[in-house]
Amino acid sequence: MEVFTVGTSSAVPSKERDLPANLINYKGERILFDCGEGTQKRLMMDKLGMMNISKIFISHWHADHFSGLLGLIQTLEMEGREEPLYIYGPPRTEEFTDRILDTGYFNRSYDIFVEDIIEGEEIVGEGYRIRPFEVEHGINAFGYVFEEEEQVKANKEKMENYGLGSSPKVGRLKKGEAVEHNGETVQPGDVVEKMAGRKVVYSGDTSKCKNTVKHAKDADLLIHEATCLHEMIDDRRGHTSAKQAAEIAKMADVEKLALTHISRRYRGNKAEELLEEASEIFPNSELGEDGKKFEIKPHRPE
Repeated sequence: MEVFTVGTSSAVPSKERDLPANLINYKGERILFDCGEGTQKRLMMDKLGMMNISKIFISHWHADHFSGLLGLIQTLEMEGREEPLYIYGPPRTEEFTDRILDTGYFNRSYDIFVEDIIEGEEIVGEGYRIRPFEVEHGINAFGYVFEEEEQVKANKEKMENYGLGSSPKVGRLKKGEAVEHNGETVQPGDVVEKMAGRKVVYSGDTSKCKNTVKHAKDADLLIHEATCLHEMIDDRRGHTSAKQAAEIAKMADVEKLALTHISRRYRGNKAEELLEEASEIFPNSELGEDGKKFEIKPHRPE
């Protein structure tokens, strides 16, 4: 499982940073969260498998978070895409996407399905679930939780102790069924180990928000906006400072914090000031960069 901070600027791009986008590569399936201007170019440059994007989740309908959508959709068509594309987002996503699709002249070689979603709903994929949660940005706006299903693994050494080897009965044990083998009853807990699924959370744009803490609890990676230093946050309504992002990461007890949505005033080495501010509170913080990869390794058995 790989996570990429594809675009990491805030409202205006800079030479170093394009507008917001994040990509999860889960077992070959690509899932995009936001699609700011410059997204498709970065996906191409870093060979991130743009044609394999199955779903796009828009956090909210400010232009910096969706302005790359039309170009991406058209490029997929021109490259011969045939598989359907699914687009999800807060209320009015269907309306706004329809307007985008009515812009200009182009053919479409594939179906596009669009759905408004609300907190409490979830999108179920193969081995994972994605849940939206409301954040505080002054308009309908979401963060998103990507959570892998609980993983079940048969312990080879324990299987050998019971003489199971590669017996098809192992599949039944992994499903939670007891089996009879060599004259004894083998319970799932005798050979099966469970591992919590991996969890990645994206804040979208938000002020410091209790709901983010709630939904980010125990995440392996929290990608959180850090628009500016804390001394400036009073002038940035609906946004979060690097300090506040770190406070949220600490309260949620996440494994790692990636800072994104960086104001263009923090060009070059000045962005390190945001990392320094966050690291004082949450040491395992990293500065998101365009195209940066975060690898999320499977958990060990409980």
